[in-house]
Amino acid sequence: MEISLGAAAFWIALAAVLIAGGYNKFRREKLKQETLLKIIERTGQLDEAQVKLLFPPPPAYSPHERPWWAAPPDPFAGRRALRVGGLIVMAVAAGLAVLFTVMLNFAVLAAFVARRALAGWAAAFRGRAG
Repeated sequence: MEISLGAAAFWIALAAVLIAGGYNKFRREKLKQETLLKIIERTGQLDEAQVKLLFPPPPAYSPHERPWWAAPPDPFAGRRALRVGGLIVMAVAAGLAVLFTVMLNFAVLAAFVARRALAGWAAAFRGRAG
């Protein structure tokens, strides 16, 4: 197996971008925590306005403008997936059963024909056609 230099460079660059993004997020959160600690050390109390400025609450979406990734999970999604998966497994099992039955019948027929042909060939080779 041979990997081209371009493909390797692509995957290395992709990994570098993902690692840099994760590190940037980690660093940003760490700076927010340090800022909060400095505010508490300096004033001795926590002002709610400063905390909300540092850590804004997540946006509240109405049901009509909610993005697809923030939608509540469907409680019947797992059941539906299991039913579809079971239907697919049962259909594949039935198809394989038919396939192997047909193959077995052809294999028995082919073995019979091959045995008869082999016997005929052996008899003809020995000079006793019959």
